[in-house]
Amino acid sequence: MKRAPAPRPGRQSGGSRDDERGGAGTRKQIIAAEIGDFLISPQYDIMKQADDYYRNRSDVQRKENKYKNRSNTKIEHPILKKLVDQKANYLLSKPFSVESENKAYADALTEMFDGRFRQKIKSMGKGAVKSGIAWLAPYFEDSTLKWMRLPSTEVIPLWRDAEHTELDAYIRIYPQVVYSGRNKKTITRVEYWDRQGVRKYKTTYPIPSLSTLEPDYDSDPGTNEFPHFTVNGQPYNWDAVPIVWTKYNEEELPLCYFIKELIDDVNWQTSVTADVLRDIAKFIFILKNYGGQDIDQFTRELYEALAIQVEGDGGVEKLEPTLNIDAVMAFLDKNRRDLFDYGSGVDTKDPDLGNASGTAINFRYMDLDTDCAALGAELQGTFEQMKVFIDAALALSGKGDFTGDSFHVTFNADLPVNEADIIANIRGSDGIISRYTQLANHPWVDNVEEELQRIKDEKTREMEEFGAQMFAEDFTAAGQQPQQQGGGVDGSE
Repeated sequence: MKRAPAPRPGRQSGGSRDDERGGAGTRKQIIAAEIGDFLISPQYDIMKQADDYYRNRSDVQRKENKYKNRSNTKIEHPILKKLVDQKANYLLSKPFSVESENKAYADALTEMFDGRFRQKIKSMGKGAVKSGIAWLAPYFEDSTLKWMRLPSTEVIPLWRDAEHTELDAYIRIYPQVVYSGRNKKTITRVEYWDRQGVRKYKTTYPIPSLSTLEPDYDSDPGTNEFPHFTVNGQPYNWDAVPIVWTKYNEEELPLCYFIKELIDDVNWQTSVTADVLRDIAKFIFILKNYGGQDIDQFTRELYEALAIQVEGDGGVEKLEPTLNIDAVMAFLDKNRRDLFDYGSGVDTKDPDLGNASGTAINFRYMDLDTDCAALGAELQGTFEQMKVFIDAALALSGKGDFTGDSFHVTFNADLPVNEADIIANIRGSDGIISRYTQLANHPWVDNVEEELQRIKDEKTREMEEFGAQMFAEDFTAAGQQPQQQGGGVDGSE
């Protein structure tokens, strides 16, 4: 990791730094143009669609039935949520470990990467799978570095390169509910973040334009320019654009993009089948010489009196809808397998999974493991992006200057195992590999160092007990009674 300098002192002024780019309106023009392009872009639509599908609002909601007497069921399956959460839980449910050649650095990072931070990283991973790319912004609270997850639909990156590896700046656009007296209204806030600080704007329109975008003076009248952060009253700017990201893939496409049609097929077929099953009770009646006035009268007489009036050789026949349920179930079963196949997931409802051997389990989890390994590599890059902010925060807190040091994060995937097989293999490797390696792979051991210390303590106690026993046996063989500490046998001095 490259050496990163500490944050620079920030500055605030009553003037406008927009002048540095060729006029006060230039930056507003850039912001308005980028927002307009972003909100109508295919990428934005894909992210919004993926979010809807994660929340069980798929295309089946558009299903209609023009006939009022027929069912119009809309069944949603939380398929996307299951696959997204499965990947995040598999890779990030267990605590990750941090290593560095500098022990002081490793200790400081371990303290910084607490439970709240680990939850942010898990949310980051889930967001990347769900939206294609996820964002995390650093900020300070009570002189402590913290991180904020920003929705992908709120962040407009201004990339420096075509491969999307460095940022020149980013724009954040988000709605906010405010009160004017007793009246509640929603305004749109816009922030422009670069290495020089942040500029804030606002508008009462959901989609800002050049004419409606105005400087936001709400928090500091007279200026809309602010430093990145303030610690103990001192403003600072980072030596980088203050945001980090994680991609699900190079194309920044969410999981939903690849399996949407399969999800739609399952939801639509299930809903149509449910319509048929519900409508089986709604027979189609064939009337012959019905003596009533109209169909409504027939229905009323049939359900209220359980009888109808016919004339001459009249009568009633009925037609019942039929359903090949076996064909439907075979279709749904195939789509279910395809979803887990092309979504790189594991069908935990598979009845054979519980009795599978260790080798079989590894094979079943191969696609999920490969997909999560790629996600883990992306998160490694995220930690490299974080380093400039982490090192600066440690320096500001007096923990030390670690800009010349590096660290590595190891993720511990939550792979189900056949414990009996693993323990048998560990026993078979006795004398071949070290005790440390054996314990590190034992399914019951969480902390190898602690377990080694427990083993050492147990051996020490066993040796002490063995020595005491041998001592007692020697005295007994010699026909002597060992003296007890504190007095004689009867307890007297």
